Amino acid sequence: MTLARLALMVVLQAVLLEAVAPFGEWTRPQWVLWALFMLPPQAGAFTKLGAGFLMGLGLDLMMGTYGHHMVAGTVLGGALPGLHRILAPRDGYEVTQKPTLRDLGLQWVLALSFLGSLLFHLALMVVDTWHAHLMLGALMPALTSAIWTTCCCLLLHLLVVPPGRKTKG
Repeated sequence: MTLARLALMVVLQAVLLEAVAPFGEWTRPQWVLWALFMLPPQAGAFTKLGAGFLMGLGLDLMMGTYGHHMVAGTVLGGALPGLHRILAPRDGYEVTQKPTLRDLGLQWVLALSFLGSLLFHLALMVVDTWHAHLMLGALMPALTSAIWTTCCCLLLHLLVVPPGRKTKG
């Protein structure tokens, strides 16, 4: 299911959502990151790294961006275990917990989505820019794109995995 979700989101991002930029270059949401954020926190580090790499490779092949998304996806996939560790609940993750609003809450989902999106967009901007004198100009578009991506991820959470009551027992 996770691999199918990732593949579907890569295709949707590359075919339909690539040109969606509400305010130009300052807002380039990456809807596909939601599929990467839906990897269970209990998954292995290599699984997360591989998923980030494959996500970026798929985007690059479909959009013709010559490795930009692959680098950013690999950076994010490599950082996901650390983000999951930092954002872990006090008692740790339970085996049955999924990275959804229902299981881990709004604060956790927003924090993971924003920090992961910011890291992805910063890596993407660094790869796109390549010149030190242009880096400062890339910081604000990366920040605003990360905010838009966080909003898109939250919207997908609400549409696909609606919040509900936790059931004990």
